[in-house]
Amino acid sequence: MGIQGLMKLIGDYSPSSVKDNGIKTYFGRKVAVDASMCLYQFLIAVRTSDGVLTSSDGEETSHLVGMFYRTIRMVENGIKPVYVFDGKPPDMKSGEVKSISI
Repeated sequence: MGIQGLMKLIGDYSPSSVKDNGIKTYFGRKVAVDASMCLYQFLIAVRTSDGVLTSSDGEETSHLVGMFYRTIRMVENGIKPVYVFDGKPPDMKSGEVKSISI
């Protein structure tokens, strides 16, 4: 999602403005996290050998587990995460959003 072609534009016109930093470089800082994107990312990425992670009553919990462990990793590295929910999800995610109830 995001702005289509933004990284290419920045890379073409200002390549020195993009830096690949390790997590330790953010020690002591507050970092804004796109909460909707993270939740969606974990719904897609976090799986077990049996399929998705679910609770005892069958509800998917991949997004919760992923956010929990990412938050722990940030806090352990001295980062204060600030989760931002920035409006309505894109239409591309509508099927996924309808299938879950957060």
